[in-house]
Parts: sequence; C-alpha cells; structure tokens
Amino acid sequence: MDFLEFDELSINEQHVMPRPHSHDYYELYFLIDGEREFFIENKMFIVPKNTLVVVPPFCIHKTEGGPYRRININVSPNLLSKSQNEFLLNATKNIAVKINDEYRDLIVRLLSEGAKIQSVNIKSKREYLLSLAKTILLFLSVQESVSLSLASSAYSMKAVSPEVLKIIYYINTHYSQPITLKILCDVFFMSKVSLCKKFKEVMNCSIMEYVMRIRLNKAKVLLRDTDKSIEEVAFECGFSSANYFGLTFKKEIGLSPLNYKKTR
Repeated sequence: MDFLEFDELSINEQHVMPRPHSHDYYELYFLIDGEREFFIENKMFIVPKNTLVVVPPFCIHKTEGGPYRRININVSPNLLSKSQNEFLLNATKNIAVKINDEYRDLIVRLLSEGAKIQSVNIKSKREYLLSLAKTILLFLSVQESVSLSLASSAYSMKAVSPEVLKIIYYINTHYSQPITLKILCDVFFMSKVSLCKKFKEVMNCSIMEYVMRIRLNKAKVLLRDTDKSIEEVAFECGFSSANYFGLTFKKEIGLSPLNYKKTR
C-alpha cells in the first residue's frame, strides 16, 4: 500500500517517544529547530537543527530530548524514482545530512507548504504533495556532495552505556536464535536486574519487547519481499513455531502473516 504524508510537530518541553517503533515507508526527518537524541538500529547519536535524518523502511528508531520543531515526509519507496531511492540509501549510510545554508530557507518553506496542504482537503492533494517531496529531494541531491561530506559533523554520539549498545547489536544479529534474559546475562556477565534496568533506561521498553519488535520487523520484510512460506519466515525470524508466529503477528500487526503477504 502506497503511503505519503507531510507531518509537522512542535514541542515546547522535554519529549521522549514512549518506545521504539518502525514502519514500511521512508521517514525523512527534518529537524528545523532544537536538538534531538536519535536511536536507529544499533546507533545512538545527537542531531542538531537544520539536519535531515533518513529512517529506512522497517528500521527500529526513536527520539528524545528538549523543545524542538520537525517536519517529516513519510513516503513509500515505490512512489520515488530509482535515483531518488539511491539518494536516500546513500543518506542512510551517512547517518545524517546537514542541510546547506544556501537551500535551507527554500526547503523549510516547501516543507511548511506540504504540512499546510496535508491538513486541508483539496483536489489532487496527493499529486501536489508528491511533487513537493520530489522537489525537496532534488534540492538535497544538488547539495549532496557537500552535505554528505559534512555528515560526520552533523551528529555526535550520545554517552550511552556501551553494554546497552552491545546488547542491541547482539539482538539485531542473533534474532533468529533463542534469546532469553538468562542467555543475555551469561553473554554479557550482568545480573538480570542490572541488564533490564540499563536497557530500559535507554530504550524505554523491556529487552524482550525489543526482541519481539526486531523479529516482527524482519518477518514483515521477508513476507513482503520473498516467496518464503509462513513456516520458513517463522523459524528464520526466531519464532518457536509457525502457530505462535501467526498468533503474535496478528496480535501486533492486525493482520495474519498470510493476509499481510497478500496485501503487500
């Protein structure tokens, strides 16, 4: 299902997303004002204003921090051209894209226009929003050689417990295998209390909630992009049985794995 949306948000106080989440479209996160702590997959970094962060489909992420203003473009990959998808893919490799001062005001005006149009009901709204999105990507691609070379200065690593990042990386790379709190305690030589406390302080969710999100995300990708059977997907994503996978998937996603596969 195609998805396109301009979404503007201004927060005047400390704001923490309840828990990590993901979706099946690109999230182009334009931070206009303020500063945000960003978590994507197993990376944690600080994003300053006038920066674009590209969150790929099915990528677990969350943000937190003080007052800020951002405008997102949420768009399905198939609505974009091959070159536009390639630009976004390159942007994800560089974590963040610093918006060139030469184009900043223009890009912010186009983003604000898209957010305004999003909230009203007009004829050909979808076509207009898609044109705005592609125009913004065009200006970003023109400054690509500058912005991507500055990406390393556009973010800085947050002081996060290295144990937590190691746990996240372990889960991201071992999701197809059995993962329990005992296994993690043994791998990282930590007590259960310390393990769970440190992880929740950073991620705002429990370890096993995070494990389930990773497995369901990987399952959605396999269901969408491969011809693997439901049983194959279940075991490849670390579920103990196809039946348990089906029940869990429907509870969390709202569709059975088979129906999700058909709709995609």
